[in-house]
Amino acid sequence: MRQWLLVFACIVLTSPAIAQTDDRKQRRERYFENRVRPLLIAKCYECHSDVKQESGLRLDSREGILRGGDSGPAAVVSDPAESLLMQAMRYEGLEMPPDAPLEEEEIEVFQKWVRMGMHWPQESAPAAANLGDQEAIGKLAKNHWAFQPIRLPQLPEGVDDIRTAATASSNTAYPITSPIDAFINARLIDLELPAAAPADRRTLIRRATMDVTGLPPTPDEIDAFVNDPAPLMDAFEKVVDRLLASPHYGERWGRYWLDLARYADTQDWRAQADVRYPFAYTFRDYVIDSLNDDKPYDRFLTEQIAADQLGLPSDAPELAALGLITVGPRFRNNRLERAADQIDVLTRGLMGLTVACARCHDHKYDPIPIEDYYSLYGVFASCEIPAEFPDIANEPTDKQLERDFRKQLEQAQTAMTAYGKKLRREAIAALTKDCRPYFAGYYDMHVGSKKQIRAIVSKHKVEHTAMTPLANSLSQLTKQKGRVKHPVWGVWAESLSISEEQFQTQREALLAKWKSSEQINPHLRSAIVNTEPQTRQDVLNTYAKVFHGVLKRWQQLIKQSPDADRIHNGADEQIRRALLGNDGLFMLDEDAVVAASRLLGTGRRKLGDLQKAIGEVYATHPGAPPKAMVIRDKEKPINPFVMLRGEPARRGDRVPRRFVSIVAGQNADPFTRGSGRAELAAAIASADNPLTARVLVNRVWSKYFDHGLVDAADDFGLRSSPPSHPELLDWLAWEFMDHGWSLKWLHQTILSSAAYQRSSAASDRASEHDPENRYLSHQNRKRIDFEAMRDSMLAVSGKLDRRIGGRSVKLSQTPYSTRRTVYAYVDRVELDPMLRAFDFATPTTSTAQRSVTTVPQQSLFVMNHPFVIECAKELAALVRPSALTTDASTSQPNTAINKLFERVLGRNASPKEFTTLNAFLSVARQANETTTPVWQYGLGNDASNELTFEPLTHWTGQQYQFGDDFPDDQLGYVRLTAHGGNTPRDRNRTVVRRWVSPFNGAVRISGKLRHEREKGDGVYATVRCETVPSPPIWSAHNSESDTNIDRVRVTIGTTIDFVVSPGKNGSNDVFLWAPEIRCVDGPNPDKRWNASDDFAPPPVPPLDEWEQLAQALMLTNEFFYLD
Repeated sequence: MRQWLLVFACIVLTSPAIAQTDDRKQRRERYFENRVRPLLIAKCYECHSDVKQESGLRLDSREGILRGGDSGPAAVVSDPAESLLMQAMRYEGLEMPPDAPLEEEEIEVFQKWVRMGMHWPQESAPAAANLGDQEAIGKLAKNHWAFQPIRLPQLPEGVDDIRTAATASSNTAYPITSPIDAFINARLIDLELPAAAPADRRTLIRRATMDVTGLPPTPDEIDAFVNDPAPLMDAFEKVVDRLLASPHYGERWGRYWLDLARYADTQDWRAQADVRYPFAYTFRDYVIDSLNDDKPYDRFLTEQIAADQLGLPSDAPELAALGLITVGPRFRNNRLERAADQIDVLTRGLMGLTVACARCHDHKYDPIPIEDYYSLYGVFASCEIPAEFPDIANEPTDKQLERDFRKQLEQAQTAMTAYGKKLRREAIAALTKDCRPYFAGYYDMHVGSKKQIRAIVSKHKVEHTAMTPLANSLSQLTKQKGRVKHPVWGVWAESLSISEEQFQTQREALLAKWKSSEQINPHLRSAIVNTEPQTRQDVLNTYAKVFHGVLKRWQQLIKQSPDADRIHNGADEQIRRALLGNDGLFMLDEDAVVAASRLLGTGRRKLGDLQKAIGEVYATHPGAPPKAMVIRDKEKPINPFVMLRGEPARRGDRVPRRFVSIVAGQNADPFTRGSGRAELAAAIASADNPLTARVLVNRVWSKYFDHGLVDAADDFGLRSSPPSHPELLDWLAWEFMDHGWSLKWLHQTILSSAAYQRSSAASDRASEHDPENRYLSHQNRKRIDFEAMRDSMLAVSGKLDRRIGGRSVKLSQTPYSTRRTVYAYVDRVELDPMLRAFDFATPTTSTAQRSVTTVPQQSLFVMNHPFVIECAKELAALVRPSALTTDASTSQPNTAINKLFERVLGRNASPKEFTTLNAFLSVARQANETTTPVWQYGLGNDASNELTFEPLTHWTGQQYQFGDDFPDDQLGYVRLTAHGGNTPRDRNRTVVRRWVSPFNGAVRISGKLRHEREKGDGVYATVRCETVPSPPIWSAHNSESDTNIDRVRVTIGTTIDFVVSPGKNGSNDVFLWAPEIRCVDGPNPDKRWNASDDFAPPPVPPLDEWEQLAQALMLTNEFFYLD
């Protein structure tokens, strides 16, 4: 019967994939400009660009990469494994870059780019000659529609008052129920495109309910609207008011915002680290609550950028809004990448402006100079994410839960603290034992060849937990000019703070000064006089030798006198204090030691486990207080240098922190309040900003009509197509701001329009002259997204948990969560399989518009996934005839079918559907009755002369047994496994492995019965089948017997029982017997059934006829599509 369901799945899921070519192209361009090009510039262009081409290879164009160099093509499109470039980056034979390998995350950027097809933006622009020419682009921008101030447009001809346009039309062919229609109808009339009739009430309420809440309307809600005697306009207004007042509105539209915010519950990948964001959910809940409260959009934006600067209480729930900035990827704490991501979210995400494309050079297409990018970079470089997030106010929690949370947290934190202290003790001990290799390592790291830490650890055999913190401390010490007069560190500061060339020039003068100085520690002065260092390395080695001698004497002293707290020799004590005193060089910072422990895998794993334990308590304990993922300003904000070609080492001019020039003007005032986030928020959320309101209005419109008034949802630059209805876009933007930036006003205005309420049936003329329905003569059919699909399945099956807010849930974890999909745990590292199968927004970058695809995984999900099966079973339980309270009658199945249609499709079944589905129910019932597994496992009774079979019903995962208890009180160790089993304790009982014939013909039986114990008296075995009148009997006691029968006649349903009984004493009766059955006469000769190979858990019971019908209706186009 699965074939019948397959037909439904094919109908549902083989509709053509909606082309999203432009959207994909833009996403690939952004990925290249934001991730690939900066790495190429920083890591590759020095040796492989227009200036220099080592090995004949250029990496500054796609063509150059594909052409390759002396070793052949550098890359194979879409095949990273075969690309020399990827092999070289992984140091597999070739080695690029030569100095040190790329970080794993950087390699993954290139690997993903190659896999995506190596997209490289075409070097073409609004005017080819003006590519990147900001002066020329600026002239074009002056007339670009998106950069013009928002004005209230002139009214369409024939309408005197746009605010009362709903009453101004007497043209029934082009009705007006909202001011929106005046603009839409004007274009339709110009183009002679007839407007479709209004949709019927059932279609309309389903469309609106799904659009606003993401849930299907209930049968009662449908009936109330369909039977409302009020005119459609008045009746539908009540529906809209109810929907916008529903808390589920915030859940539905909050998910769209989370796409923009690249929401996730984890960071990106970091080896062995706890990557969870335990408090990301507070940002998600803030978004949902804000939308439900109809928080003004300008305030909504301001809080998400600068809530900490609005004078709110320290525990204000609104602080969670800052998650817009902090909930993104961390890029392994790469501040440049993190700032690029934050700039992208705020500019492209909120204003449709691709500022991040100006990171390495002036924008190629839009009026965004590189200075604009770094002005905004200065804002985020002047901010930091605190180590501890603040608690925010919430509903009072259970005091016992809170106490238990504190206890578990303290235990996890104590373990982390103890680990840090242990690492620090060990690192200090290593330095004290012999500091000489560490000073040699420091020279290689920071003075000489400047090798990487891994090479230092390998070369000098030092502890990495001591080497890195010590090297950092020595570097800081070298920079401190005040140390020149220090008795221990003066010589170090004078010699190591200058270059080798300067040292050679000043050497004689420095040696003379040191030899005559009374301030220098006597041991150091003596060593310098004796060695007369020729280089800075000699100075460093002198220090190491002197320090080693003093520390050796100190260790000898405390070995003899454990209570000693000083060395009596003054020169020794002076050095001991410089190294091991309260602020001594070797008294390493614990946090620095712990951080250094991440270098090696064992350290990363241990640290990761301890961090995960703390994160686990925060993330899962019900008593954990909610916290806001805030960001804060640094004490000293910076005005950054422009990084030429995106390279930190190539500094251009310093730029002030300020807003983008295309909006603020060329001479905009710099930001002066801290980092400038508050001023940035004000500039974005300003009525004078020509982009913010337009972008928002366009996105909301696109969710209702399946495409925006502007095609591109997140690029309003010079390459964007003009709006289909520019006056309507500006009217909506103006009125939206004029109505207090009220999102609910915007929704209500769109929903009340005749354009929204039209049927999706296109006229012939519209199909011919406006095939994309750009001018909206009719509504567009839309496939519901994954969230709406899953939530609808839960809703119609009566299982949906309608609670608002709370911690995230893992969708694929069993038992399956019944919470709405907006509360799904989003893992950037390993996205949930359910989300991965559908067009879920990538959590790594801001997504304004999801792709819409149709792939086999989606079909397999709705056909076979246990979650869908569970929903079908729950739905069937609600509507099957036995669940209804109607009297038993011939109409009862029709009543149940109607109930099923009402819950799933919002309508009654048609007479033709009744006939078809009643026939299906009958066939499905009969098919289920004849479905029998080939192998079955049970007990027999030798006391009976008849064939008996009592199933062994308990499956442990490895064996079938009688019940939960093993051994059983009555039957003992009775069981069946893949290879044999154990007989019952009762001599009259047997174990039976049954085979049920699936065909007509004959079979051959073969096998070997084994008993491998000296104790006991063995077992007996036989075969029982109605076509074997005199079955053989075999026995085995610490021996084996062949169990072969050459030919047994079978028909469909014939049973062959392999029976094993105990000996007389009924103990030690473990046996091995896995017979094989081979077809010797039948439709499939040589087909084999092997008892061992075929051994499996109990089959999942097939869906009964009502469950199959319930699932089939949830697979229909009518369920998956609006209209």
